[in-house]
Amino acid sequence: MSRLKDYENAMQLAFDLLKESKEEVALLNKRLRGVEITTQGYLEELNLYKALATEGAIYVNTYSQDCDGVEAYGSYTFNTIEEYREGEEAFADSVEGSCSWSIVSKEDVRPQDECGTFGQGWGIN
Repeated sequence: MSRLKDYENAMQLAFDLLKESKEEVALLNKRLRGVEITTQGYLEELNLYKALATEGAIYVNTYSQDCDGVEAYGSYTFNTIEEYREGEEAFADSVEGSCSWSIVSKEDVRPQDECGTFGQGWGIN
């Protein structure tokens, strides 16, 4: 009887340790995610400053597709990070479907003749 009780106590201790470990790992993963998000923000900010320093401006190519399937391509030039943030927010507010917003070099800016809205949508009435 004593051996059975010792075994039960040992198993309960093992389960308690595993539960505590699982909770600690979850907490550490949550903290790590916060660090990743912060780091990502710093890297984005660094890329914006780098673009301004090396290119003289922040160049962005965009793509979006609305709910009817009409595609739009664009390119923008921002002279400050504040302008960039305002443009990014306006773009995010305007999209209805899939989209992309990509910082590019001056050489990779989409030519104006490739910008605009293309397609006639899905034709759903």
